[in-house]
Amino acid sequence: MDFIETSKKKRLINFIVDLCTIFILIEITVQVEGLLAKNNPMKILRMVIVFGGYYIPMEYFLGRTLGKYVTGSMVVNRDGTRISFRTAVIRYLCRWIPFEYLSLALGHDAKAWHDVLSKTYVIQLNQEPLKNDH
Repeated sequence: MDFIETSKKKRLINFIVDLCTIFILIEITVQVEGLLAKNNPMKILRMVIVFGGYYIPMEYFLGRTLGKYVTGSMVVNRDGTRISFRTAVIRYLCRWIPFEYLSLALGHDAKAWHDVLSKTYVIQLNQEPLKNDH
């Protein structure tokens, strides 16, 4: 199946919108936590949980994060079907690879490692209708 992949500019917008959303969610958890306990060294765990709680359900259930909604794009398997929960988890875990976000900057045809390793594409939604396999 042929797709038009989302441009790097739109991928950057996705990243910025998603990162802002995640930081807002982290700040909310920090404020709630501050009300409950004054001294909690769980900042890294909080970040892992909030990032995972954002990316995994959004991409699994909707195929899109808020950033992808803004740019009209969606994550799909290479055959155009919606991604599985396992694939959403792989995409999320790959985002923790050091310098992974620089992978798109490596050249014109460079792919993000979380796309390559999960065997997915981020495509423009106004293209092919999606097959729903779950």
